[in-house]
Amino acid sequence: MKKAASIKPKKKTDAELFEFLAKNIRNGNYIFLTHAKIRLKDRMISDIEVIDILEGKIGRKRKRNKAKDKYEDGYQDWNYCIEGINLDGEKIRIIFSFVDDFMPIITVIRLDA
Repeated sequence: MKKAASIKPKKKTDAELFEFLAKNIRNGNYIFLTHAKIRLKDRMISDIEVIDILEGKIGRKRKRNKAKDKYEDGYQDWNYCIEGINLDGEKIRIIFSFVDDFMPIITVIRLDA
């Protein structure tokens, strides 16, 4: 039996995305999925660096990379991509999504390596 196709959700605007990020981080409604935890360790990136970039802290040069946003059929929302820099000036890419009122952080990539 073929799985019914889900309705593709509307992609968030920059304003909506940054508002959702701020709210979920402020309320502690985020989690690093197992894959992201492994990548943090493998790539020697701290969870604080990731949160600082997602929050848009001064000096982190947060920007959205819409070309890397992606929707996978059957999920509640898009996977979004934010990039920024850590304290050492290295570029970091973060992929995350939203499920109900929660924000799973899917993976973290060091772009300079």
